[in-house]
Amino acid sequence: MESFMTLVYRVEKRGDVWKISDLTSINNADTLMPVIPGVDLNIDQELVAGLRVSYRWLAYTRIKTGGKIDNDGIGSDKPETVKPVYDKAEAWIK
Repeated sequence: MESFMTLVYRVEKRGDVWKISDLTSINNADTLMPVIPGVDLNIDQELVAGLRVSYRWLAYTRIKTGGKIDNDGIGSDKPETVKPVYDKAEAWIK
């Protein structure tokens, strides 16, 4: 699995040291491919159909291994989830 994200870092200088004080990831897209080309991954098409495009395979692999993932994460397929991230970063810079 390969995941493509935009990472929005916020750093602060504390004393003489710069440190990361916040990190938000924006999911853009992901892919899932077999290690050996041509191998059938036995994808559950019904499950995949209900997953968000920006982190479909991340969600799929987590669900298939018994985990859970929210469908309301920050992703470029839902700009209304991305705007607050950039607004917060912009306000912090000012």
